[in-house]
Amino acid sequence: MSSERPSRRETDRDIELEEIMHPAVTVTPDVSEREVMKVLLENNIPGVPVVDEEGLLVGFVSDAHLLASALPDYLKIMEDVSFVSEAGDRWVEYFAESAETPVSEVMTTEVSRIELDKSEVVAAHKMVHDGVSSVVVTENGRVVGIVNRLDLYAAIVGLERG
Repeated sequence: MSSERPSRRETDRDIELEEIMHPAVTVTPDVSEREVMKVLLENNIPGVPVVDEEGLLVGFVSDAHLLASALPDYLKIMEDVSFVSEAGDRWVEYFAESAETPVSEVMTTEVSRIELDKSEVVAAHKMVHDGVSSVVVTENGRVVGIVNRLDLYAAIVGLERG
């Protein structure tokens, strides 16, 4: 259930990203896909930032990256896979083997991010421009949180999550 508060337009105040961002769960590049999958499931999130040993953002991995890496390359380029047998343990074994791949091999290094001191307008523009549902928030290159479209828009129009 949500409660209403004055919209940004009514109060004419900037929304601090710190007020609406979620703490970021992160992984390191050497973590296996299996471990990332556990993190995603435990936190009920679709993706996580990948950071180096100093906490600097180096990539992002999502459930889509994990699923894509489990498919053989030749299947990814086919329009129709109706001729491929869906039976048998061979596919299960293939998928299971991919789960041990380090996340560094499947993550993207093109990450939508903004610095903590930026405005909600910059965050909204970044999401729309990059076609993403969330942006990673960094401070001096270190991951400090994530802002998603729903929370940002709710804050702009004056709604709070209950």
